[in-house]
Amino acid sequence: MMWSVRSSLRPPTWARFFGGALLLILSSAAAAFAQGTGTVTGTVSDAASGTPLYGVSVFIAGTTVGTTTGGDGSYRLVVPAGRYELRTRLVGFELQRDSLEIAAGQSVLRNFALRRAAIGLSEIVVLGTRRAEERTVLESPVPVDVLSVEDLRSTGRVETNQMIQLLAPSFNFPRASIADGTDHVRPSTLRGLNPDQVLVLINGKRRHTSALVNVNGTIGRGSTGVDLNAIPAAAIDRIEILRDGAAAQYGSDAIAGVLNVVLKSTAESEISSTLGQARTDDGTLRRTDGMVRQVDLNYGLLRSAAGHLNLSAEFRDREQTNRSLPDTRQQYFAGDLRNDDPALTNLINHRQGDGDARDIGAFVNFGRRLSSTTEVYSFSGVTFRRGEAAGFFRRALDDRTVRSIHPDGFLPLINTHIWDGSVAAGVRGAHAGWTWDASTVYGRNTFDFTIKNSNNVSMGTSSPTTFYAGELRFDQVTANLDVARPFEMGLPSTVNLALGAEVRRDGYGITRGDEDSYRDGGVAILDGPSAGNRAAVGAQVFPGFKPTDEQDADRTNVAAYVDLETNLSRQVLVALAGRTEHYSDFGSTTNGKLAIRVEPVERFAIRGAYSTGFRAPSLGQSYFSSTATNFIVVGGVNTPFDIRTFPVVSEEAQILGAQELRPETSRNASFGVAWQPIRRLSLTADFYRIEIDDRIVLSGNFIGDDIQALLESRGFAGVRGGRFFTNAIDTRTDGVDLIVQSALAVGSMGESRFTAGYNHNKSRVTRIATTPPQLGDRQEVLFDRVERARIEEGQPRDNLHLNLVHSFDAFGVNLATARYGAVTVRGTATDGTADQTYGRRWITDFGVSYRLRERFTVSAGADNIFDEYPERNIAPISNAGIFPYNGISPFGFNGRFIYVRGRIGLP
Repeated sequence: MMWSVRSSLRPPTWARFFGGALLLILSSAAAAFAQGTGTVTGTVSDAASGTPLYGVSVFIAGTTVGTTTGGDGSYRLVVPAGRYELRTRLVGFELQRDSLEIAAGQSVLRNFALRRAAIGLSEIVVLGTRRAEERTVLESPVPVDVLSVEDLRSTGRVETNQMIQLLAPSFNFPRASIADGTDHVRPSTLRGLNPDQVLVLINGKRRHTSALVNVNGTIGRGSTGVDLNAIPAAAIDRIEILRDGAAAQYGSDAIAGVLNVVLKSTAESEISSTLGQARTDDGTLRRTDGMVRQVDLNYGLLRSAAGHLNLSAEFRDREQTNRSLPDTRQQYFAGDLRNDDPALTNLINHRQGDGDARDIGAFVNFGRRLSSTTEVYSFSGVTFRRGEAAGFFRRALDDRTVRSIHPDGFLPLINTHIWDGSVAAGVRGAHAGWTWDASTVYGRNTFDFTIKNSNNVSMGTSSPTTFYAGELRFDQVTANLDVARPFEMGLPSTVNLALGAEVRRDGYGITRGDEDSYRDGGVAILDGPSAGNRAAVGAQVFPGFKPTDEQDADRTNVAAYVDLETNLSRQVLVALAGRTEHYSDFGSTTNGKLAIRVEPVERFAIRGAYSTGFRAPSLGQSYFSSTATNFIVVGGVNTPFDIRTFPVVSEEAQILGAQELRPETSRNASFGVAWQPIRRLSLTADFYRIEIDDRIVLSGNFIGDDIQALLESRGFAGVRGGRFFTNAIDTRTDGVDLIVQSALAVGSMGESRFTAGYNHNKSRVTRIATTPPQLGDRQEVLFDRVERARIEEGQPRDNLHLNLVHSFDAFGVNLATARYGAVTVRGTATDGTADQTYGRRWITDFGVSYRLRERFTVSAGADNIFDEYPERNIAPISNAGIFPYNGISPFGFNGRFIYVRGRIGLP
């Protein structure tokens, strides 16, 4: 159900908000209680070798009572008197349970021998349920993938996004290039939907998004997503991916699914270093570049029964790659002798590939027990990225070049400083049968632009070459209270009731750049055939944000949910969830979910779910504003137009017929099976359909004399065109995910683990909104064939991933191959002359490792070992033959990447 009634409530002040969050935590902590206790002790070992296991979680199911094992595998728990189920958890090993009844003052011994989890269905998951009882992937009523730290390491990749892409076939991470800010924070997608249609959590708490709005021609155009590469891989214990609609459980954005990053808490202390380089040999294109130097650290400062304090840090220096070809175009005006100078012609003057980037980041994960039933916890992280990427080269004969400053043309560079930080704190515990968790999270992302090696043509010879272009910023603060308790309802199993409330404030801002970055200096083009004509305004490649672009917007929302889950019989599990939210800017929404799992025979389950969902418009989509001079061919002449991206709430946008954005609404249905016929073999197959109404897109450019006259008649002179965000389309996505996992022990030759994953995904636009009458007959501009192809054909329809990991004594071998399906780009011409389909490709990675001593491991390998590339661009989209590849490629176009890595365990 949806209401569009606007709220009259004003957002709370920062003091009131943080004060309320603090009061919530303190009052919840005060609820902790004491009672008679007993002691449980024991050891945990590896069932195969008998070796004591360090860092194993030993806990009482349904409570916060727990601890971790020490270096000798021993543990000690102080628990309230009563009857319990004692459980163990360690990534890579199977869950074990043991019943326990203890009286006040009693001591009980419980030892565990853990078997290694041969396959992923034995992994423990917490995502998708609020039931206190931990369950495996096989027991979940909806599909969940678990990517362990060993899985992430085996990929040989250095970026978090790339690791996930190699392991999860429904996850796509194309390598955008020459796309302004998107070069620095590349968007990723899940199940063929937009980056902002997947919810990202850290330790189960909502993660803030990037401040960047992707407005260029890339996958995810018009969206704002989470920068997953701002989470150091060294900090990650595991990643859980819920492949099902979950807005009724977790709130906005969870249409495609939920990705939960679980931070390390008791992992081994270690330091590792990676050195790698790209090597390209594609016919006439031979390059060695893209050197990567990376150092990762994970260190446990505190590991005891009382708590943990874990520090993880990452430094990465990634040099640029360049796959552009020589520019064979004429560089100077006709008659200039420099056109015949071999030293000035046929040069590589563009950059197409990865930008230069330096990342440094750290995360801290902390937990401390206040009593046998209460724990305080916190996690925080900060990442800084300094990047440099290029735009299009401006030739000396280009009207956008001040020739006295750049006599041979210039390549403008976009330099960014990106800060990303967050801090979370909370208290959780148990009281009178209830478990409770009160927390608050604050996150902030800032995105600064500095343009170098450029000019402002309208300033003539007085133009500087470096411009500060302004800043984007986004911040978010969230407070949550969650409580849960099992109730006896006369059913074969208890009914788990979970209730919760959330208050969130989002803030978004734009800060203007230096005046020279955006101002019209009043100087006409100085020379050449266009001398005397109006000059392009602002810094070339990225004009700075103007004073009229500045924003300082915020909104609040409050939410409440209820979640019920029970087993109607040993074979049938049913889960219900409902959530209602009220936003201060667009009103209220209520959503629900039903999930059922039936296990007619042991280890074979049928599962399905149906849910409604929503995604609130991001503040960036509502308030992003910029003005740029676009050169558009009109009557065969390359004509400059001042094109403005209007915030939908602005008067200009309203004149053009824009309406305030509404939330996207969805319906998500899934059906599948999970089968584990034997301990070392499993199969899951899940079919899904996702229908989304009122999807938000960025319109095309509305230009023309009538548009200019319309704006001028309302007092907006000088603006010759505009675009805005709009709820323009409905879509339907159908797909299937297949996962096969197996493990084979080959006697004295070690053990092999094999995973095969397949995703088929097909999206269709089912409705396009009518163009506002103010804009006349411009349907193709509101949502054109270029954008339609990006949604329907821009991501692989089929992905197949095969991964083999073999271990033998001190040796390890990793072999992975993936077939990425075809993708298509389309131009604005309806005759298809600028359309191209890039066929499927197999990409193979290979790596080996050897443990020299107990604490030292060295590995080496190659990603894309056979040096595969996407098909080369056809002439109409190759920028005069300069760009051989397209950034839509799901596996990039850098070619082979060779690396070596060393890892040392720390005491």
